[in-house]
Amino acid sequence: MNKGLLIFLVGVFSILYSCGGGSSDPVSAPTLQVELQSSYKTDSSGSAEEWASAVANFQGRQEGFNLLGNSLATASADPSQAADWNTDTTYPLPGNTVKYIAGDKCGLFINAWWTLGDEPSLVPSSSNPWKIDELFDADCVTPIEDNLTDWDANGEYFGGTLVRYDGRCYEAKWWTKGDIPNPAPVNPWDTPWELQASCDIVDAPPIINPVGGGKIGIEQLPQFSSIDEVVLPDSTPVVPPTILALANFSESAVTADTELPATGYEFLRQVTTTHWDWLFPLRFGKYNKDGAVRNLPPIALEDGSTDVYTLANFTKAVLMYNAWAESKGYKQFLNEGTTKQQAQEFIAFWAKSARETSGSWATASAPWIVSYTNGQGETTSVWKGGIYWTEEQGFSSNDDGTSPAIGYVDSKSQYTAVSGRSYHGRGIIQLSWNYNYGPYSSWLFKNGFRPDLITSEYILLTRPDYVATYGDLAMLSGIWFWMTPQGPKPSCHDVLYGDVYNVSSATQEQGLPPRNDGGTISAAAGDTTDEAVMAYRIGAIINIVNGGIECNKAAAWHEGPMQRISYYNAFTMYFNDQLSGLNATGITDATNVWTQKVSDGSSDILKTVSCYAQRSYYSW
Repeated sequence: MNKGLLIFLVGVFSILYSCGGGSSDPVSAPTLQVELQSSYKTDSSGSAEEWASAVANFQGRQEGFNLLGNSLATASADPSQAADWNTDTTYPLPGNTVKYIAGDKCGLFINAWWTLGDEPSLVPSSSNPWKIDELFDADCVTPIEDNLTDWDANGEYFGGTLVRYDGRCYEAKWWTKGDIPNPAPVNPWDTPWELQASCDIVDAPPIINPVGGGKIGIEQLPQFSSIDEVVLPDSTPVVPPTILALANFSESAVTADTELPATGYEFLRQVTTTHWDWLFPLRFGKYNKDGAVRNLPPIALEDGSTDVYTLANFTKAVLMYNAWAESKGYKQFLNEGTTKQQAQEFIAFWAKSARETSGSWATASAPWIVSYTNGQGETTSVWKGGIYWTEEQGFSSNDDGTSPAIGYVDSKSQYTAVSGRSYHGRGIIQLSWNYNYGPYSSWLFKNGFRPDLITSEYILLTRPDYVATYGDLAMLSGIWFWMTPQGPKPSCHDVLYGDVYNVSSATQEQGLPPRNDGGTISAAAGDTTDEAVMAYRIGAIINIVNGGIECNKAAAWHEGPMQRISYYNAFTMYFNDQLSGLNATGITDATNVWTQKVSDGSSDILKTVSCYAQRSYYSW
């Protein structure tokens, strides 16, 4: 994802605060932009001390990490001191350096997570735990000066990656796989590659791109408190416990209603705490003796005081946002259209957010993955780890807002970072970077949200931890993102409701993304029972959220799209079963496809709902 596209538009907040509600028809909120992150599950072998040491060592080396190229780009490594990679050796901790000869190059590789039998490769891949540390000639003695790998048609390259191809060097402008570098395109947007004047590595970006649903990298390292607190399944990677300097996790003071008004919210008023607990039984701070560390003391207490990601706090966030939106004449969240439409919005919103914060993994057993059978005898697997990771793995927050590991700081942003603060992913959308925390904080302050916490315009630059530790603020950030257009990206709300159904024909034209294969686009105005139309809408929402990473054929390898649509269909099946006559539109071909990959031979609906057949935003 091109970093420049994620910076907030100049002057956007002056628009936000000057727009009044004089129109009789609500409109979409002004354009904003936020960056999403997600988390990655890894093995929890090793003692707490070993993990802490490995993480500290690894984080200390990240400054020069050319993560977008899956390379550390460090200097003065000594291959003679590195052990050869062994297919039978388990590497349980991150940060192990091994030597491996691949073709005419010798590489030093460092692992990002637990691994056994994964072969190092010079072809970058999100699923490979081994990342290039330094390259040498085949003799493993002479360093390769620029430390660049050759472009490979099978490689996954992210915005900022530098490669060599046909005697020239190129930098990727956005995620790409299989696009041959072109030194002379007709238009600059015709290619994801930009020709470089030289082969020198320049301006490698700071820490970004966590492994998993959001983006790919290696800084997502687990930190552990006491692994004795969890009974680990034999030979199974598990959700790792986390070193967490506890902030105040008690229920926050209520500054907005938690009771719905007498009219409106036809679907939300039917959602009960029983439903909520079915959706998120392993959410952060909720005591669950069958869960992991974030469900156990001291993080999760039996008295419920640490459970801040509750239905009540979600309701409060919804009402806070809608009160503001109504005052501006903007559209309402979960309070427009029919009960069915509201249900579809609730389900799609939480399917997206569950994926961003999920603690489940493909080989998990109950309670992380369970089976659900509805009244018609239809069965699906349901991943139950939603809202488990509300703070990005590899990072933590102290009770004064500081962090032991610092990341996501843009020194050139107008939203000046505060010393000792890390702006890593937090909340249900994993809000990241100081240039996103600053505008979000300003929006909260200028509109009177949570005045007990938001005491100054840029308080979140000093207390970024609030975004994770207060459930209403964490969930409000997700609603804020969902309802807000981003340049050519329409809001998720407008796409789902069929308020936007035109197909964009130019990079900066707002609309649905075009297809990449010339196929038919199923689009229509308003609500729909047509699965093909709903499939394209869900695919477009994935594209809005993380299209640079997960769309444009990425579902052939990326796990994110299939998990998002599987959450959507599992939640749809559940609520259609629980609430008589709801009839929310599901997508039959995309049911229970949690670990499935998509290809050119997949059904057309599966290709569109996963955004496999959609171009990524900003790439046409």
